[in-house]
Amino acid sequence: MKSKHSANVVIVGAGRGGTALLEILNDDPTTNILGVVDVNPEAKGIGLAKKLGIKVSKYANTFLENKELKIDILLEVTGSKKIQEELRRMKSPDTRMIAGIAAKYIWSLIETQKDKRIIEQKYLDLKASLGSGPGDELIFGTNPIMQQIKLMISQVAPTPASVLITGETGTGKEMIASTLQQSSHLKNEPFVKINCTAFPPHLLESELFGYKKGAFTGATKDKSGLLEKGDGGTIFLDEIGDVSLDMQVKMLRFLQFGEIRPVGSTETKIVNCRIIAATNRNLEKLIEEEKFRKDLYYRLNSFIIELPPLRDRKEDIPVLAYHFLKHAVNKLNKKVSTISTRALERLTEYAYPGNLRELQSIMERAVILCQGDEIGPSLLPVSVQSSEVLYDYKKGLQKAKEETVSQFERQAVLHYMTTAKGNVTQAAMMARVPRRTFYRMMEKHNISKNYFKKLNG
Repeated sequence: MKSKHSANVVIVGAGRGGTALLEILNDDPTTNILGVVDVNPEAKGIGLAKKLGIKVSKYANTFLENKELKIDILLEVTGSKKIQEELRRMKSPDTRMIAGIAAKYIWSLIETQKDKRIIEQKYLDLKASLGSGPGDELIFGTNPIMQQIKLMISQVAPTPASVLITGETGTGKEMIASTLQQSSHLKNEPFVKINCTAFPPHLLESELFGYKKGAFTGATKDKSGLLEKGDGGTIFLDEIGDVSLDMQVKMLRFLQFGEIRPVGSTETKIVNCRIIAATNRNLEKLIEEEKFRKDLYYRLNSFIIELPPLRDRKEDIPVLAYHFLKHAVNKLNKKVSTISTRALERLTEYAYPGNLRELQSIMERAVILCQGDEIGPSLLPVSVQSSEVLYDYKKGLQKAKEETVSQFERQAVLHYMTTAKGNVTQAAMMARVPRRTFYRMMEKHNISKNYFKKLNG
C-alpha cells in the first residue's frame, strides 16, 4: 500500500532502464508511478506498465499538461538530449527532473541490487535442490567438474565400495565423505571420522585398535578402538597419506580382512564396515619415494573422487560466498544480508590457496568487522582486496608465467561474461576478440554461458 506522502513519478523511456526502474519503484511504498512514456508501443516497460495497471502514453505532455496531476519527479532515461530539453520546457517548476548521468546512476544502483538478489536466489535454489537430506552442507554449484562429482557420488554411494577422496587442503573432502555416508544404505549406522594426523604416531595404533588393561603405562582398563566403534557402519580415514609405514601394515590387514587386534592382546576381532579415505598428498609420488605402500594404495583406490581447487571453480564463488555468509550470520548473530558487487569481484579474482576453508574464514572475518548490512571490499583481507596472484616459483619461471597468464585469461573471461550478463557476442566485443576465439577461451576454462543466463533470469 502506497503512503499518502509518497512521491508522484512519471518515467520517460520504457526500454531496459525504464523497465528496471518500473520494477523496483512499483514495489516502493514511498513512490506512486503516475505513468510511463515511450514512443514505441512495443517497448518492454510499456507492456509491464499495462499489466500493473499504470497509464501509458507515447507523449509526455499527456501527463505534464494535465492540471489535475501533481508530478513530483520526472525520471528521464532515454538519454536523448533533445527529449531532455523538451521536458525542461514543458514541466512545471515544482516538478524535479532527474535525467542523464543522475538517471543512469539510479538505474545502476537498482541493477546492482537486482544482481545481488539474483545471486542470493541462486544460492537458495541450490540449497533447495539439495533439500534437507544428503549433502545439505555441500554446495556443488554449476562447475562441470563438481556436477560430475555429484553424479559419481549418486552412483557409488549405494554400493559397499571403498572410496578415496583426493584434493588440496580445504577443498571439502570431509563434506564429500559425509555426503557419501548420508546417501548410502548405512546412513543410520555409526559414522566414525578419524583424522590420522590428530594423534602422535605412538598413540595412533591404540586409538584405532584399542588396548587391553596393562598394555602400557596408564592403561588401567580395556578400551575399544575407534575402528571397532564403526562396526556395521562407515569409517572415514582422513589424511591417510600421513600414516607411518609401520601403521600402514596394520591398516592394510584391517582393510583386507576386517581384523583388528587391540594393543596388548593376542586375540583378533572382526569389524565389518565401509571405508572412505581422504588425502591431500600425491599417493603415487609417495609410493615412488617408498613412503606409502603400493598394496595399501590399491586397496583404497577402487573408486577415486578428485576434488578441484576453488581457483578452478570460480564461477561458483558468489554462491559459495553467500553460503558461508549465512553460516557466519547465524553463528555470530549479526544482521548482514548482502555482499557488494566490488567485494564479489575481489572474492572471485582471488586465488584461494586455502580453498573453501579459506573462503569460509574470509566471510566470517568480514561479518565480524561489518558495521552495517553489506560487506564491502574494505572488510576483506588485504591479500583479497589486491587480488594478488600467488606464484609457485618451485615450478620454474616458464610454468609460473603460463599459470599467471591462464589465471588472468580466466578472470578476464568471467569479467566480460558477468558484465555482458551472459551474452557471448557482447562479451567478445568488449574483449575485442572474435566471437569464436572467445568461445574457445570459455571452453578452455570450463566457463558455461548458461550459468550467467541463469543468474540474470
